[in-house]
Amino acid sequence: MGRPRVHQEERVTTAVRVPKTLHDRVRAAADERQVGVNLLVVRALEEYLDRLVPVDELVRTRPDGAGG
Repeated sequence: MGRPRVHQEERVTTAVRVPKTLHDRVRAAADERQVGVNLLVVRALEEYLDRLVPVDELVRTRPDGAGG
């Protein structure tokens, strides 16, 4: 029997389509660190989102109304 799953927040299941090569890299990285893919992906997403610049702080690179 595995360890009990205790989470501070409600968890949801979602599906994300990724290239096979990326999936292979994630699986290998998780295996090397002896953690689950889910843990590795959750931590990577948290770190990425923590580093994102808020949209209202982004510097505009084109004038308003510019097509593109």
